[in-house]
Amino acid sequence: MQDRKFLEDLLNAESEQDAVAILEENNLLNDDTRWCYLGNMPNNESVALAQASSPTAALVEKITNGIDAVLLKHCKSQGIDPRSSSAPDSMAKAVEKYFGDLSSGEIRKTGEENLVLYATGSKSSPCLSLYDAGEGQLAKDFPKTFCSLIFGDKSGSYKGAIPFVQGRFNMGSSGALTFCGGERKLQLIVSRVPNDVAKTTDHEWAFTIVCFFPCQHNPSWKYLVGSDGNIITAGIDSLGLLPVANAKSGAILSPRERLVDSGTLIKMYDYTAPRSNICGELYKKIEDHLICPKLPLRIIECRPEYSAKVMGVNAWDSLEKWKNKGKLEEDFKDGAGILIPLSTGETIPAEIRVFKTTDASNDDDQPQTGLRALINGQSHAKRDAQFFRNKNVEKEHIAGSILVTLDCTGLGQQSRNAILSSNRETFRDHPLLTEIFKKLQKELKDHEGLVALNLKRYEEKLANAVDDKDGINALEELLATDPELAELFGSTLPGKVAAKTARSGTGVKIKGEPLPFVGEEFPSYFHRGDKSTTVDIEVPCNDVARASFQTDVKNNYLTRGKYKAKISYVGNIIPTERLFNGKLTFTFAHDKKIAEGESFTTEVTITDNKGSGPFKLVINGVVVAARVTDENKEKKKREKSELKAFAEASRPDIQEVKNGPENPPLTINKIPGTDRIQLLLNVDSQFLVDAKAMRSQEEEAAVDFVFKYGLALTAMGLLDAAKKTPEWEIDDAGCRKQIEGTVAGVARVIVPLCLSLPQKLPKLSKAA
Repeated sequence: MQDRKFLEDLLNAESEQDAVAILEENNLLNDDTRWCYLGNMPNNESVALAQASSPTAALVEKITNGIDAVLLKHCKSQGIDPRSSSAPDSMAKAVEKYFGDLSSGEIRKTGEENLVLYATGSKSSPCLSLYDAGEGQLAKDFPKTFCSLIFGDKSGSYKGAIPFVQGRFNMGSSGALTFCGGERKLQLIVSRVPNDVAKTTDHEWAFTIVCFFPCQHNPSWKYLVGSDGNIITAGIDSLGLLPVANAKSGAILSPRERLVDSGTLIKMYDYTAPRSNICGELYKKIEDHLICPKLPLRIIECRPEYSAKVMGVNAWDSLEKWKNKGKLEEDFKDGAGILIPLSTGETIPAEIRVFKTTDASNDDDQPQTGLRALINGQSHAKRDAQFFRNKNVEKEHIAGSILVTLDCTGLGQQSRNAILSSNRETFRDHPLLTEIFKKLQKELKDHEGLVALNLKRYEEKLANAVDDKDGINALEELLATDPELAELFGSTLPGKVAAKTARSGTGVKIKGEPLPFVGEEFPSYFHRGDKSTTVDIEVPCNDVARASFQTDVKNNYLTRGKYKAKISYVGNIIPTERLFNGKLTFTFAHDKKIAEGESFTTEVTITDNKGSGPFKLVINGVVVAARVTDENKEKKKREKSELKAFAEASRPDIQEVKNGPENPPLTINKIPGTDRIQLLLNVDSQFLVDAKAMRSQEEEAAVDFVFKYGLALTAMGLLDAAKKTPEWEIDDAGCRKQIEGTVAGVARVIVPLCLSLPQKLPKLSKAA
């Protein structure tokens, strides 16, 4: 059945209400013979609702499918079966084969020609249309592709066995249906196969609309078919599906002015999206899920109501964008590399980036932080910055600035399924994930660059800090009567200022800034300081040992996309590696199969596609007795050391800082390299300003004292209670953050409580 006018009407409809009216005009909504269950599954609502938890994550699944379709088109147009050994074996190789080096190409042009997202409709409820110049689908194939769920046909999931595409489960795209607006949640699908893929010219455009049918006993999604039971067609003539290309900056474009001969358009009516120009907030949300997509996406705003200077943007390589904008710390701008070997025989590359401190009030292009698991540049699971604050990493002063990406692209499907949920948003609790996190956290905790930067940021926080000695002296008298509180900051002996903390490994400071490490694109050597390429190490039982070699290559050599290192091993223990500022470090964990006293040898060979090397390194190891771990002995040793280092140090470490009116009134630090607590009182706090405004000028000194040291005592009491809980042992940084929030609440009432309430206390009556 062919009906081009019906398709044109649906394309021109700019709301669900308009589209439903068109269906009703054609007497379709109540005609059961014209609707088929999506996926041939009456109970398909459960599949759609089990997908993405946010409209942006669901939209990104559509975008990823578009990238798959474009690559499949190029493969099929060359007469290659995508499932055969002749096809590219990864998405990266497919992109390189069909598009060349996009890093030096015309990103906007590539996006406009291949993958475009644009907004039409109303200001509050946009219709989002996604076009891809991909393989398309014939009308007869709609039921086993666009309109299928989980099962395509007897050969399995449509893309399940194709190595260079992302799709695997044949259901992710259905997640967007739940975020289409209104009762019917409509989605229009229009597609035509390119002539060089179809090998014909007379095949037609095909289309259907997916609609939700609410029903108490069987709510479900269905797709429209013609009166003959087949997908409806619309002839072979070109369709206007896109805004014009190469438009001037800020131009308001007609959404369907550019004619195309093939490809796929999916129009989502009244889609749940931010009420703003899609080149702004929605673009940022898409980038949060697509950090570095393999093909660029062109995003265009077509609604005149959102006229702005920017009406079109490219979602592309965020990592490179942040680097070019100078947002990253010098040593981490290319991504400091780590290679994590797994018990499965696979290796996960990780990259560390650290953002410079920025003005939080400027929310333009705020960086993404935390831990991200990526597959082909798409985020599949994440942990927030708390991952870097816990005791396994201890980088709280830079935790909010760190982005670590785990590239899971090279993992086999079994390993992916073990650690990542099918909704592509969350990690799964699995022994393999525990192994990955344990090894990664160990490298992050001991990473020389992160240790130094964490200390630097801590010292910057205190650059303008001052002591209020008179105030602390008064507070000190209170602590003299409560040794448990005093113990939070040093010994239980009252009365002296704490000694300066001795930090292991920092050495003597030399004036001036060190010269930044400037690495080469490709290495010319890997060796020890004495030029040798062999080292002997001792690995304690159930512990780790490290071996390091000098080099001159950039920090991203282990993990970058092109011309990265190829490392092979011969030996019983495969180490974790990290590369930073001219030092390649191998971390060897004890293999329980190797007994105490036994030796092992690991031979390492390093090469790359540019012909570097081969560089051969040899690590000879011997397993030795475990380090002493007697807890009581260690505790006594630590207490003795603390008493010596912090003699008579009950005086709390409280500093006054100026952090601005919008920041918390008090923050709780742990001094790097120690277990000591430090309180930073924000004398710029708006709460303090408000408290002073409510009291007379004569009381200003009293307000200052009560506010600062009332909050300090409150925090100290909460800390004392928290340290006695199991949560403190697991996540002291999280506990401190919760206490900061509680103290912020107390800050609203601390001054009237301490200055006014005593005057209101009931007096003992004379009769008594």
